[in-house]
Amino acid sequence: MPLIRAVLLILIALMVAAPVAAQTASSRGTGSASYGLRLSADTRAQALNKAKVNALEAYIAESGAAKLRLFEARRDEFIGDVDRYVLSAVPLSDTEDKKAKTYTVTVRAEINTTLLQTKLDAGSATAGARSNERSLLTFLFMARAQDTAQSFQDKEYRRVDASVSYDEKTREGDSFRGNSVSTSGSINQNASASVTSGGSTTRRSDNITWKVSNANEINTAMTGAFSAAGYEVVEAEYVEGESRGLLSIERIRKDFSTGNDLSAATLRDTANGIKAANIPYLAVGTLDVGMRDRDPVSGNVRVFVTVTGKVLDVSGRFPRTVSSVGPVQFSGTGPDESVARTNALQIASEKGAQQMINELNVKAVR
Repeated sequence: MPLIRAVLLILIALMVAAPVAAQTASSRGTGSASYGLRLSADTRAQALNKAKVNALEAYIAESGAAKLRLFEARRDEFIGDVDRYVLSAVPLSDTEDKKAKTYTVTVRAEINTTLLQTKLDAGSATAGARSNERSLLTFLFMARAQDTAQSFQDKEYRRVDASVSYDEKTREGDSFRGNSVSTSGSINQNASASVTSGGSTTRRSDNITWKVSNANEINTAMTGAFSAAGYEVVEAEYVEGESRGLLSIERIRKDFSTGNDLSAATLRDTANGIKAANIPYLAVGTLDVGMRDRDPVSGNVRVFVTVTGKVLDVSGRFPRTVSSVGPVQFSGTGPDESVARTNALQIASEKGAQQMINELNVKAVR
C-alpha cells in the first residue's frame, strides 16, 4: 500500500507540473552551405540552420499575407533566434556535391506556432499600449447550419426554324421530219429543306435557409484570441442595452438565416448602435457548419466550418472595413458529430480571429 500511494503521489505531481502543450505545425525546409577542402561538422550545422530558417519561412508564407508582413518587419529578430521557434528538425535527405563543394539537407521541422504568434502579437500597437489606451471591440459571429434547401428544375426553351426551296427546270423542243412535226418537253423539279434548331436553358440557384445560433465555442475562442492580442473585448449582449435600441442581435440572426450578409438597414443600425455605446470596433460574420463526413486518416467523424467575417471601424462618420477573413475552411474531428462540430467551431473561431488580428496589427490598430 505505501508503494502504491507513493506511485500515485508521483503521478499526480508529474501531472500538475507538466506544462501545457504548445500548438505546433509541420513544415519542410532546405538549406545549403559551401565548404573548402572537405565537408566539416560546421558546414553541416550551417546547412541545417538554413534549413530550419527555410522551414520557418515556408510556414509563415502559408499563413496569410498579414502574418507575412508582420514577420518581415522583424525578420532578423526571428531568424536570429530560430531555435526557439523550431522545436525539432528531422533530416529527410542530404546530398554532398563534391564538384561544387556544397552540402544540402532537407528537414521536416516542428514549428512552435503558439510562441511564434505570441511574439508576433507582442510587437503590435495594441500590445504596446496602456490599458486605458486600448480600444474596445465587440463581435457578432453566428454559427449557421443549413435548415432547408429548395432546388429548382431547369427551364428549357427550344426553337426550330425550317425552310424549303424549290428548283424547277422546263425544257421544250420541236422536231421536223418529212411532212410531220413533233413536239417534246420535260419538267425537272428539285426540292431541298433545311432545319435550324436552337434554344437555351435557364438554371436557378438553390434557395437556402439557415438555422442560426449563438455558440459558446465561438464566444470563448474569439474572446480569448482578441484578449490575448491586447484588445478589450465586450460581448454583444452587454452592448445591446447601451445601443439606444439600434443593435438587435435577433435582427442580425434573422438576416443571417436567409443570406450571407446583413441587410443595408441592419448593418447601418448595428454600426450606429455600436457607436452610440462608445465602442469603436465591431467584428461581424458567420461560421457555416457543413455536413459531416469521415476523416480518411483517423476514421473519426469530420466536420468542416467555413468562416467569413470582417472588422469595422465605426468611430468615424462612415464605417470602414479595417480587416476581413474568408471565406476559408477549417475542419474538426471527433468520435461523433457533436464533438467534431464543437472542435471545428473552436478551431475556426481561433484561426479566423487570428487572421483578422494579424491584419489589425499590420495597420497598427489599437
